[in-house]
Amino acid sequence: MKIMKQAWAITRQDFRNNPYALLWTLLFIMYLGFTMSFVVSMELGESGALNPAADFVVLVLTPFLGFIYNRRTFKYLQEDSYTHMLAFLRTLPIPVSAVIMSRIQQAIFAFIGNSVIFFILLFTLSGTLRAYAGPGFFVSFALTWIGYGMLIQAIYMYLEFLKRGKAYFWLSLVIMLICGMISIMVRIYGANLVSITAFYSKEWQLLSPVMWGALAAGVFGIFVSYRMTLRRLIKRDLA
Repeated sequence: MKIMKQAWAITRQDFRNNPYALLWTLLFIMYLGFTMSFVVSMELGESGALNPAADFVVLVLTPFLGFIYNRRTFKYLQEDSYTHMLAFLRTLPIPVSAVIMSRIQQAIFAFIGNSVIFFILLFTLSGTLRAYAGPGFFVSFALTWIGYGMLIQAIYMYLEFLKRGKAYFWLSLVIMLICGMISIMVRIYGANLVSITAFYSKEWQLLSPVMWGALAAGVFGIFVSYRMTLRRLIKRDLA
């Protein structure tokens, strides 16, 4: 409980130090929602039968719902802002576990707030997804992709704490490349991930095994990331 309180103190101070973070986050998530709605509509329509664009866009962008966008987020490459933040926090009487837990708290808040905005825009603007209409479908579809986003977000958190800005950037590109390869491979086999998740969400709704599997994988990924990051961050040289 003490760790959670210390983590919350860091989280609260981070919000205070970045008063415009919520505004930038809102604008960016709205942009993602608008973009994704049109790509998904093309993917599930007849004109997009051979187009893997939506799978790629959803795989790449959904984990971004777990970020709160502030100056540190946008300057990580030029200024190695994540490393500088850790170096500063290390000078304070705060355990490493609280620092990592604060990042997890921010990811959870981001997923909750960003996902509400993102998926409302996605379902509202995408006529194709509205064809599956029903609150059970909407919640199941959203939670399926949130679970996936949490899993990849766990990787990003690990990289934030343990890699410098340039390495973080290049490894992020590797993740995107892997997403592209997955979307192409799925298309080669005559399927697409967006329609598969939509189908299971429509058929099973809140009992969807894909949804529960994705959420379980996301929670497990966050837990593993926390444990691995904690073990290695204690030994990391931030000089």
